[in-house]
Amino acid sequence: MASVVLENLSKDYHGFSKPWKRILTGLSFGYFGIDSKFTALQSINLKVGSGEILGIVGRNGAGKSTLLKLITGVIRKDKGNLIVNGSVRALLELSVGFNPELSGEENVYYNGLVWGYKPSEIKELTDSIFEFAELTDFRNSPLKNYSSGMAMRLGFSLATAKRPDILIVDEALAVGDASFQQKCLKRIKEFSQLGSCILVVSHDLGLISYFCTRAILLNKGHLLFDGNPKETIEEYMHVLAGTANSSSAEFSESIQDIHISLKNSKGLETQHHFLGETAVLRIEFKATKPITDGTIGFHIDSEKGIRIFGTNSHHLGWQGLEIRESERSVVEFQFPIQFSDGKYSLGVSIHKGESHLEGSYFWDESIFDFEVERGKIEKFVGLCHLPTKFTIQTLPKSE
Repeated sequence: MASVVLENLSKDYHGFSKPWKRILTGLSFGYFGIDSKFTALQSINLKVGSGEILGIVGRNGAGKSTLLKLITGVIRKDKGNLIVNGSVRALLELSVGFNPELSGEENVYYNGLVWGYKPSEIKELTDSIFEFAELTDFRNSPLKNYSSGMAMRLGFSLATAKRPDILIVDEALAVGDASFQQKCLKRIKEFSQLGSCILVVSHDLGLISYFCTRAILLNKGHLLFDGNPKETIEEYMHVLAGTANSSSAEFSESIQDIHISLKNSKGLETQHHFLGETAVLRIEFKATKPITDGTIGFHIDSEKGIRIFGTNSHHLGWQGLEIRESERSVVEFQFPIQFSDGKYSLGVSIHKGESHLEGSYFWDESIFDFEVERGKIEKFVGLCHLPTKFTIQTLPKSE
């Protein structure tokens, strides 16, 4: 059974151009005075099953927060159907509601009541809450003596002390140091395995790629894409690249007849490369109009959509490239393959200035696929290979 079901869901926000129209609206019970409307969500259809970890991405103002508020019941829908099966808990501002004058234990008790815990449940869970937050020694200390990171850790531990049916995480995973963040992710993953539906909103695309089983892209209130995280992030990057241009047609027609090839250390074009070799990326294209202050770049993503590496001519010291109209340009990037064996995709961008946000002429994700084989390199773990030497010696005993 689906945990969250949205059918043609829409939400509008209304406003007033002048203060007296707000008064008129109140006096007329909403019949007169409202003269502006902003559609935050338009005809959204979505089903999220139990056990799924759904990532939600989009630009600021795309409708992400409105969607979460509808699911949590903070605001009401205007049109469509919204079905939420089970208990809902939202991780937003983790330390909001804490009283700095009260001790950590007292804050756990009073905020636990706000979260919907019973007094008997709070008493039973208090020890594990402080153990998970690694704050047992600060249990009776006033919260004003806690650092901001300690307060957030306590808030996360309290909010997740009991598994909900639906857990909403809105930019709330930057909790404490790296090791504690891993603990948080592990706990949320365990909730998913036990059947909880997890909704994650984040601008950290690496987190979405690594953590989520599915992702959606919202843009200007519309559900633009629904698929696996890698494909969704690629669509999101196209949205970001396209917004810098006044015309989408100009974006698609500025660069034509582009050809991408990846050569090995022997100069042969191939999609199979060995770890430790040097590769040469060759990009050929023709510009249909003159380009000033041009930048050409590439990036490499893993099979799961995690960004392995990316750079461009601007970062490499070649600022302000001049690309002539109707002439064929050839660009080459040479780099060592020092990442683990597996399947990878390569994206290419041509834009203004330092980043594609200043104005894009061409952007394509996964334009070229290739594989890396370990060959004779010793076995290792992780995304990156670092050539490593090992020595051991026995020191003589001191007399």
